[in-house]
Amino acid sequence: MKWYKLIAPAAVGITVGTIVGKQVTEKWLFPDLALKKVKKQFEEKGQITGSWILMKLEEIELNGEARKVYRGGITQEIDGENVQVNFCMDAKTGEIVRFE
Repeated sequence: MKWYKLIAPAAVGITVGTIVGKQVTEKWLFPDLALKKVKKQFEEKGQITGSWILMKLEEIELNGEARKVYRGGITQEIDGENVQVNFCMDAKTGEIVRFE
């Protein structure tokens, strides 16, 4: 078997996979990465005892603009008390756009 019969399909597969992978990851943050980002911001205020994030994107209206967000929450121990904070995070930028 000639080497070009193996190299050409492999090169095409790698190229297509790279292009598709970049388009998927550049469009939205993955929910687990978004949650890690939020947890880093909250760790400065106290120990995190629990966290959650919905894996489904939701659309909310903020200042007259429709935005895709992930909803989630953090439970944190502050002054010996567990405090629950719910949030909405922009799925593209990772910015927290609303606390609940």
